[in-house]
Amino acid sequence: MLRKKGMKLFSFSLLAVICLLSSCVSNEKKIVNHYYLSLSGESKTWKVDSYEIIIKPETFKAGNGNLTMNKMNEYSTDFFNVKVVAVIANKDKVIQARSVSGSESDISQTSMGASGGGAFLYKNLEDINDIYMIIEWEEKNKTMKEKIDLFSEEKFFN
Repeated sequence: MLRKKGMKLFSFSLLAVICLLSSCVSNEKKIVNHYYLSLSGESKTWKVDSYEIIIKPETFKAGNGNLTMNKMNEYSTDFFNVKVVAVIANKDKVIQARSVSGSESDISQTSMGASGGGAFLYKNLEDINDIYMIIEWEEKNKTMKEKIDLFSEEKFFN
């Protein structure tokens, strides 16, 4: 009899502790988003394909796209500059840049390479207003400049 009372008391105590501990645990689940974007675009002279952006809570990677001159198999120049810009909360942030100057280089087909780093300055993909690429190159002693739109919040979310 004493043993049954002890078991009931132990069971009741265990049940009370479990109830107490379970009420302390939050049932809210934290949502963690991981984003993968494969972006493409075109301007009068240039075309970009498969430009990747990977955004995770702890890492950010951009690049691996191919930049090609339209209607040109070969084009040599002494100056070539590319930068990819993300507009976040209406502020421009360069997320990748590549530049070649000096000796003549064939820029008709260029691999962007990749850049990466720690956490990106974002809360959600919705915080990114725009992503675009600026290409500058020298043509007949004149600096040319074109913009390629890669991502637009308006087009993506509507």
